[in-house]
Amino acid sequence: MANCKHKFVYSRSDSYWKFDGRNSRSYYHADYYFCEKCLEEKVVEKRHFCFDSEVWKLPEWAKLITKKVVGYE
Repeated sequence: MANCKHKFVYSRSDSYWKFDGRNSRSYYHADYYFCEKCLEEKVVEKRHFCFDSEVWKLPEWAKLITKKVVGYE
């Protein structure tokens, strides 16, 4: 709705990591929100790429991800 003064409420989260090559990984986290009035959905995404030798440099949100998605391995 064009005239809606949105009031977004948290809905759910999704996060995973996957191998993105021989020696690299990609981390993904998304928070989903919806407007109580018009039910419009908003997604806030975070992505991070690193090599296996740089895993110790991960941001805090990526260190908490334990779900691995099987890619083209």
